[in-house]
Order: sequence, then C-alpha cells, then structure tokens
Amino acid sequence: MDHSLHEPYKPQLTVTDGVYVFAAPEMRGRLNRNGKPWTVRTIFVYNVQQVLYRNNSKHAKRQKPVSEKTKANRFNEIRSMAHTLHDLGYRITLPTHIRQKHVKALTHFWEAREDLQTASVVQKVSILRTFLRWMGKEGVITGLSDKELFSKPELMKREYVAKEDKSWDDKYDIDELIQKVSDDCKYCGRQLKLSHLFGLRAKESMLFRPNLDYDREGQFIHVRRGTKGGRPRTVPVESAEQRQYLEELQSYSYDTNESMIPRRSDPKSWIKHFYRVTKRNGISRETGITPHGLRHGYAQRLYTRTTGHPAAVKDVPKIARDIDMIEERIARLMVSENLGHSRESITSAYIGSND
Repeated sequence: MDHSLHEPYKPQLTVTDGVYVFAAPEMRGRLNRNGKPWTVRTIFVYNVQQVLYRNNSKHAKRQKPVSEKTKANRFNEIRSMAHTLHDLGYRITLPTHIRQKHVKALTHFWEAREDLQTASVVQKVSILRTFLRWMGKEGVITGLSDKELFSKPELMKREYVAKEDKSWDDKYDIDELIQKVSDDCKYCGRQLKLSHLFGLRAKESMLFRPNLDYDREGQFIHVRRGTKGGRPRTVPVESAEQRQYLEELQSYSYDTNESMIPRRSDPKSWIKHFYRVTKRNGISRETGITPHGLRHGYAQRLYTRTTGHPAAVKDVPKIARDIDMIEERIARLMVSENLGHSRESITSAYIGSND
C-alpha cells in the first residue's frame, strides 16, 4: 500500500540548518508534487513555512500556547513577508539567511505604505522579531536602531496610553443606542449590553453561555470562550442590573449549552453579521463609536467605583484628583484582571496615564 499521502511532503534535495530541514536551493527547476517547477520564491516560502510549522503554536515569550487567531495571523503575515522580500528583489532561499538589509527593506516598505496604520506596522515588526527568534536570529533585528528601521521613527511608536476617551458613557445615550441595534437584531443588541455591563470583548459576548457561565451562588461569570490568548477569567456580578440581565438572558436560552449566537448560526459568519448590523446603526470606526468602546466605559466605571475619582482620560488633572497611589494601583490591577489582560500597564489604554 502506498503511504505517501499520509507522510509529510519532503523535497528530493534538502539542507539541514540547526533543527530545520529546508528545501535545498538546488531544487530550483525541479518539479514539485503538483508537477510545477520550483522557483527561488517557492523554495523560500516553503522553507519559511517549515519554521512556522515547528513554532507557530508557541507564545512569543512565555511557555504557553497561543490562540488560533494568533496562529493564523502569524502564518499569513510571515508568508506575506516572504513574498514581499522577493517582490523587493531579494532572491534568498533560506530564512536563516535573513540579514539586516532584508529587515530594513521590509520595515521601510511597510512605513511607506499609506494603507497601513502605525499599529499595523508595529505588529508586523513584532511578528518578524518573533520569527527571527525562533531561528535564534533575533539579534538581526535587535541590533538595528529605530533610525535604521524607519525614516521617521518618531511616527512609528505605538501608543498604549489613551489620549482621548473612547467610552460611550459621556457622549451617547447607551441604552438608546443598544435599543436601536436590538430593534434591528435582538441578538446583537443583547451582546452589546453584555459588553456594556461586564466589559466583555465582542467575541466573548457572542460565545457567552448564560446557563453555564453564570455562577449564581458565587455571584460571578466565567469568561472562558473567545478570550484573548485563551486566557479564562471570572468577572464579579456586583449590581442588581447585572444580576437581572443575566437572569433575563437565561430565560431566553433553550438549553444549558446555548450561547448568545442563534442556534442556526456559526461563530465565523455571526461575527460578520454582528459588525454589519452595528455599522448599519452608526457603530463603527468611521463614526468614532465602536463596540470596543463599551469595554472602555466598563473599565472607567470600575476605576471610579474603586478609587472614588474619574479616570485620567476624562481630562482630569492628577492634582485635582488627589488620588492615593496604593488605591490607584489596586484599581488598575482590578481593571486589568476584569478585562482579561495579563499586564497592569495595558490599563492606561482604557483609563489614561497614572503619571
């Protein structure tokens, strides 16, 4: 019996570099398993994928797995980088041969693209750094200064401190907006309200199961599905409004495992539907009001309840807030934990700087 279909494909000519077995440059011109000739580009892309297959499930720095979304994003970005290098005229075949000139070519190309925002460029650089680290070549990029990586490095700084208030609280009638969405699609409206009351991400609110994830006795909810990096958390149920809403959601559920997504829909298509409905009702990046703004509002309200002071992003000078530093630290830790972030510093993106 021919077992070839069940075995990983391996080129006729290979070269070993450390733990990696790559297609050799001499494969150029030979036919691949689809009957097409290998080119310098396809050899490079194949070899890049070998590094991905071995490492893509790993976290960049910690000993833990990453989400499917992260793996898919890395895979697509790194394959794109491989093609971009060849589009720019660098005809390399082995990823371990990536040098500083290649890194600079990529970063300058990304910087020049008008369709890429700063955050996207920074993310691409981060993924490239991770890819090089997998091969023990992180020094290729860490040895370059910001001025070498970018022509205008001052514009390539990702901002983690909120400069403007992105919450809905002081600018819109939240109940009215959610009701407007509910009139269009009741499921989308329910998910927005869940994000408003508990600070859930859009996907977390979609996959929330009222009967399974609400602990009445302990008075908290489990957030286990749709989380960033697969990191589960619990969020306390602290108000009568929260309790009443969870009980209302339970009354809509036909069985224990039912989520906030209609039974005949799948998560992938529902995400697209959700953003179509919200955009149709004026909730999108174009209008400056997004579903994520509900998380900002939750974070700011939690901070205010804990400290007794408004968040710094509300444009309140620190001297006027007269806030206790220990109290402030506790509030930021609570915000970080309830939002599902592992770093306290990320809270500045929601409530502003504590400086």
